[in-house]
Amino acid sequence: MSFFADPTPYFDKWREQGPALIETPDGQRSWMISRYDDVVQALSHPGLSSAVIPGGMLNHTDPPEHTRLRKPIAKAFSTRRMEALRPRIERIANDLLDAWETEDEVDVITTFAHPLPITVICELLGVPERDRDEVRTLTAELLAPETMAEAFGRFALYAQRLVDTKEPGDDAITELRDEPNLVQTLVLLITAGHETTVQLIGNGLLALLRDPAMKRKLIDDPILIPDAVEELLRYDGPFATGLTRVAISDVEIGGVTIPRSSQVTVSLGAANRDPSRFPDPDVLQLGRDPHVVFGHGIHYCVGARLARIEGEIAFGTLLRRFPELALAAEPEWRETFIRGLASFRVRPKP
Repeated sequence: MSFFADPTPYFDKWREQGPALIETPDGQRSWMISRYDDVVQALSHPGLSSAVIPGGMLNHTDPPEHTRLRKPIAKAFSTRRMEALRPRIERIANDLLDAWETEDEVDVITTFAHPLPITVICELLGVPERDRDEVRTLTAELLAPETMAEAFGRFALYAQRLVDTKEPGDDAITELRDEPNLVQTLVLLITAGHETTVQLIGNGLLALLRDPAMKRKLIDDPILIPDAVEELLRYDGPFATGLTRVAISDVEIGGVTIPRSSQVTVSLGAANRDPSRFPDPDVLQLGRDPHVVFGHGIHYCVGARLARIEGEIAFGTLLRRFPELALAAEPEWRETFIRGLASFRVRPKP
């Protein structure tokens, strides 16, 4: 079975090896870091640089530039501001699910998992509604290896045009207008600001449909849904292969010395299935220790709170309105570095 259909055997092999130079599923030669403790160490190690791609994008910078760029973005994505979005996110979720009421079968990705977070992030940033189809297309092409480079250039041109022409308003683009590297920041926020949540909803709902007891538990006791969101993120999060770093000095991780100038891959997916941290890791179980889906250290995802809120509302609304929701066909997995479903058809009602 391919890595994209089921990465678990790969995770097991990588952890058994420990830090080692391997060929990754996308054909790269890289040092793979996969055990939970090693991943946490790697994500905060000063000898592993995030600046693997030039251009000044937040997730590819190191201090002090990273510190300077992150501060205003973190303010724009403050917990208070994200919590204030709950009523609007609930309305969007219910509006999308209204269309399910008269359908015998729907695709979760195209009708709910994708439009919910893309609508939220575009409204938060101030992307005009007329541009959202273009943004969806650019995002999809940016995440596909064969179109990534060309799509980034077009996405950057779109973001620059948006910054140049947008009227000031009550939105994050207006708030960040005078910040450096705004174009690169917008590409990152639009893409990462919804893609993680698309996969949380898709991957997570599939896991629930394959675990009827857990699904029933959440229907009977919705107060457990925030805890379930954490477990669904751990169980099948979007960053299976992981994050890329480059060693700027010889670095020792897990008792192994990684030579200077080496490419390093930090597998969040493998760490989140590490049995030394999570007993019975291939089973859904509430109340576990914290996962590393959103990273660790200074690069911890700035949009993590928004993704959690969207996940809580998405699962809560889905299970309340369609408690008999069932899988209609075997889902299809995308072959991209973001783990997620290309097609996921369900029957809303019996």
